[in-house]
Amino acid sequence: MRLSLFIIICFFCLGQNLSAQKIDHNKSFRPIIAFDEIFKKAEKENKPIFFEAFLPTCAHCIAYDKTLSNPSVKAYLDQNFHAYQLDLSKRENILFLRSKKIFIPSTPSFIVFSPQGKVWNIEPVGENSNSVQGIIQLLDRAKNPSSNQAQLLTRYAQGERNKENMISAAFFTRLSLDTLKNVALVNDLVELIKPEEYEGETSFLLMQKVMMDDDNPLFKYFISHIKNYEKKYDSLDVRQTAENTIMTSLYSSRARKYSQERLESLKKGLQNIGIKPQQIASRFIYLEVLIDLDNNSLDQAATRVKNFYGGKVIPEKEKEFWCKLLKKPGSQDCLLP
Repeated sequence: MRLSLFIIICFFCLGQNLSAQKIDHNKSFRPIIAFDEIFKKAEKENKPIFFEAFLPTCAHCIAYDKTLSNPSVKAYLDQNFHAYQLDLSKRENILFLRSKKIFIPSTPSFIVFSPQGKVWNIEPVGENSNSVQGIIQLLDRAKNPSSNQAQLLTRYAQGERNKENMISAAFFTRLSLDTLKNVALVNDLVELIKPEEYEGETSFLLMQKVMMDDDNPLFKYFISHIKNYEKKYDSLDVRQTAENTIMTSLYSSRARKYSQERLESLKKGLQNIGIKPQQIASRFIYLEVLIDLDNNSLDQAATRVKNFYGGKVIPEKEKEFWCKLLKKPGSQDCLLP
């Protein structure tokens, strides 16, 4: 399962356990209609689309809902946007975000599309922006074709190397699930950071908020100097940052091409943050079997699975799963006992 899909499913599961508390429809927003109709209307009127992604029980969302109800905000939205709210406790909204390759790490988040339906900006919002002026400033920037995140990414592609803009563009690639551009951007950003700055706040935030791949000098330094970072930052945040980057690398589509050396490096990184050996093995077994099969090493794949279970009887459902992969050539017989 790809990491992005896993995160989206987690959001969906969270939505199933919400209490009866609900945010009433905010009059600053239009009533939600079919997504196809939303984009048709926006293109016809040549207005960008603004979605506020929220969860009904999210305290920050409730606080924002009050500010978004302000008449000045309503007047601004009516003039400048087709504005809608996306309740992430509803499955259809999760599926919509998935179809647009949008990852929402926290709520509320502001998503802005161009009138033609191109994603312009994806921004989780915090307390600092929760004012009439703060919301309007943020949305002015998001709808501006010369300053939104998508434009910053274009400027980077054209050769601009402004560190602050590159960080914003890299964050956009993470939230729009564009891993390849994210890796290239982050690698270029790391080149702008001096080794003596690796333990600084900017470097840590870069790894914490933006980085999607472990294969760069900054992360390699970080994972081998975890104790240094735990002394300077919250230890839970440090370990979570390390685990997130490693698991994003592990679940990427590129992982089946990783060398054995890189796989061992990823495992060592998880060891460094205290993940138990059996837990590490369970995260890697499927990928390693797929790599064996890609290399036409069927017997090695079967042996790997047997070793994973340590000689114990494989549970029936798990054996059924593995046997779909591990069949003798020209036969339906499974290579597992």
